[in-house]
Amino acid sequence: MGENNEKKLGLGLLIALGIGSMIASGIFNSPTDLISTSNPQAVLIAWCIGVFGVIMLALVFNILSNKRPELKGGIYSYARAGYGPFIGFNCAWGYWMSSFLGNVSFIILIFKTINSLIGSQYKMPPVVIFVLGSVLLWSYYFIIRRGIKEAGVLNVVITIAKIVPLILVIIFGALAFKGEVFFIADWKNILASTGEATTIGKQVSGAMGTVLWCFVGVEALVVLSERAETQQLVGRATVISLLATATLYVSISILSMGVVPAKVLVGSTTPLADVLLATSLGKAGAVIIKLGIIISNIGALLCWNLLTTEILYVPAVQDDLMPQWFKKTNQKNVPINALLFTIGAIQIFLFALLSPALQKGYYIATHVATTNILLPYLISSMFAFKVYKGEQGCLKEKLIALIAVLYSIYVIYAVGIAYLGLAFIMYSTGIVIYVKGKREKNESITNKEKLYITILLIVSIIMIILAATGRISV
Repeated sequence: MGENNEKKLGLGLLIALGIGSMIASGIFNSPTDLISTSNPQAVLIAWCIGVFGVIMLALVFNILSNKRPELKGGIYSYARAGYGPFIGFNCAWGYWMSSFLGNVSFIILIFKTINSLIGSQYKMPPVVIFVLGSVLLWSYYFIIRRGIKEAGVLNVVITIAKIVPLILVIIFGALAFKGEVFFIADWKNILASTGEATTIGKQVSGAMGTVLWCFVGVEALVVLSERAETQQLVGRATVISLLATATLYVSISILSMGVVPAKVLVGSTTPLADVLLATSLGKAGAVIIKLGIIISNIGALLCWNLLTTEILYVPAVQDDLMPQWFKKTNQKNVPINALLFTIGAIQIFLFALLSPALQKGYYIATHVATTNILLPYLISSMFAFKVYKGEQGCLKEKLIALIAVLYSIYVIYAVGIAYLGLAFIMYSTGIVIYVKGKREKNESITNKEKLYITILLIVSIIMIILAATGRISV
């Protein structure tokens, strides 16, 4: 890469990037998303399972960064080393699509919150949101092209700014917490927010997609590991940022459900603002948290645009699995073409902002993004198990990898077949990119790869037919 340590990321910047990657739209909207499918007691169970599972995933990435330090592309390079170039490419492509869909969801939530802040009387029409969202998006293009470390320093400032309102929610939410609001009677059988019949298993499964979405980004530092001073710092920063983020997430989710009744919370567009509104801070608190949501997602956009750009660049440089065009960097060592391609793709999806159904668009974008990234998580966990399979005295590492595999499979099941189907369809769009990369190297598609491509296309076509006929829906 040609960067010296003065230009690389130290422990402080890595921790800020890790926290900034995870604390985004998920935490601010999670109380509404969770209460729509689960009662508070079931949400608590889901958080316990989710945090434990994500810790296992983080440990997998930490283990692999120490065991295989030469694999500096993170999720992509693990899949490539363990299962060949086609699987490696698809992990990179699926991860890239998950990341840019995440960016779309951030922009949706930013403007959903701005509309809530200014009130229905001055609510911006969809076309204005689209134009302003596009201006915001392209401003990141010009910020990031000035340099990766410079963008990382800016992220530190934004991360601090967005944590402050979350701490206010914890402090004042704890003071306003009511046990009778949180502890729902007959919580095992009746969904408090809607009155529908339910079960514990259904509630926990319904919450898992949202819980994992809150932690998507836990692998960000592994993806950016080539930009770090050392591999050891990457593992340490990943664990620290995860534990800090998990503490904030669980506290805020539980407190929100103990302050705002389920039937009110389920209809909220800015749930944490409603939490502070119900405390002694009142309207001032609601305004503070809405500003926090906006700042948080502006910061997340910066982190995830850095991440999304790197996902296209690293496979092109390390293994020529992406077209050569993605290798180009500017004088600041920024992958300028990969950045341009990413920003352009997000711009296309921003046309969704022309629809008034921002809440539904946000929910769909986050769940498709979560499903897209679950497959790379699963393959990384499988690779970790494979790395230690033949070694003696590594029972702990094998167990961690096995739990991470089982957790990934469970969340894929919990999110549902409709989102898995959409993920396969989106993965299939990368076939053209993969074939182009192979042709640039004068390599032919192997029989094994042809089989993989055929299976991917068949599944995608089946899912399109099922969706078109209404047999599955999101």
